[in-house]
Amino acid sequence: MYIPGLWTAKQMALSARRALGTKPAEPSFILTHHKVATVLCRKVLMASTERIGWRYNSEMGVATDIASKTDLLHVIHGTATDDFLDSGRRGVRIIRDPRDVIVSGFLYHQRCSELWCINSDFSKPGFNHPQVPLPLAHRDLKTREGFVSRLGGVSYQEKIRGLEQDEGLIFEMDGFARITIDEMVSWKERDNVITIKMEDLVGEFDESFEKLFRWLGIPDPSIQTCLEIARRHDLNRMGDEQIASNPHISTGKLRKWEEYFSSQVLEAYEERFGDAHLKLGYE
Repeated sequence: MYIPGLWTAKQMALSARRALGTKPAEPSFILTHHKVATVLCRKVLMASTERIGWRYNSEMGVATDIASKTDLLHVIHGTATDDFLDSGRRGVRIIRDPRDVIVSGFLYHQRCSELWCINSDFSKPGFNHPQVPLPLAHRDLKTREGFVSRLGGVSYQEKIRGLEQDEGLIFEMDGFARITIDEMVSWKERDNVITIKMEDLVGEFDESFEKLFRWLGIPDPSIQTCLEIARRHDLNRMGDEQIASNPHISTGKLRKWEEYFSSQVLEAYEERFGDAHLKLGYE
């Protein structure tokens, strides 16, 4: 329920708490990608930071800096400048098996209501969001035109719904999944940023989130409080109805690609991405 002035009151209270010493010495950040634990991390970190008196903010586009009153910046689509990443601030990067990125996107994009996915109006010149997904909005015009040209004048969702499963998976791997996979594979390792697999966040929930919290600088006395908040979003602790009611969760299973990849799809994947999964630490 919306209560007028509640958000402002919360922000004023948070500012007062930060002034009394709850803010960290240095801000930190987390990088996720589309269909790579973005919603899970957002829910956990928004609630956790509010509880301990930190200010959480998110960046939907390209991260270039962290605002002065932000303690934790969530870079939603994993896009950031080298200067941002090389700043020395501590960060966490979440990755996922690229084959499951494809399957998850294929399933999600058939039912989601994201503006770029359901948009069918390409009359405006320049092809900016929502004509293209946000991670492409900062790319060159040729790249944006290439994305739109594959749609044939219909929305991404209508296009993928009209394809058989194998064709749809291949369409997805040439669509949004390619954006995510290219971002993950092109990553340059940095001492200030640790990588955590989404599969570990799900399969080894408590251990992985404790590692994440500690690296981001959450104080020791607050770790257990943050873990208690995080556990509310643990798939392993959810019932079937709760999982089914979440539009961002397709099945709750890991390694869905083994079920969905036919020999044709696997061949198409290898032609496009080679051993991308091996480079990211997957078998």
